[in-house]
Amino acid sequence: MSMVEELSDMERKAYELILQRGKKGIFQNELWKILGINSREASRIVNKLMKKGLIVRQPAVNRGRKTYLLLPISEARQVIKLAPEKLEARIDITRFLDIPCVKCPHIDRCYIGGFYDPIKCTKLDEWIKKNIEREGISF
Repeated sequence: MSMVEELSDMERKAYELILQRGKKGIFQNELWKILGINSREASRIVNKLMKKGLIVRQPAVNRGRKTYLLLPISEARQVIKLAPEKLEARIDITRFLDIPCVKCPHIDRCYIGGFYDPIKCTKLDEWIKKNIEREGISF
């Protein structure tokens, strides 16, 4: 029996919606509204789908609210460039250890469109410019 065959009716509906959205994904707060269920039930369904290895979720902001973007595993590998055999990013993080966000006291409240916005952050902007110069990248 496959993982998909083991899903409840509501889990199957949720998974089918996530599959239909493909690379674009679907925000978790949209999913529960479409399915006509509450956010708590949606969270349970999403957790079950993740445990079965059918989807991944990424933190996101939708209409100024924190939520999650849900992607089917097959699309997630392409969208977030995950290794095909494992869900782990293969990058060298040493060049990011001095990023100002790590030490920022507002990191937990920082998101695009928020009061603390990484797009408007002068410290992050300076860090990016410094690293672009160091790498010799030109635009």
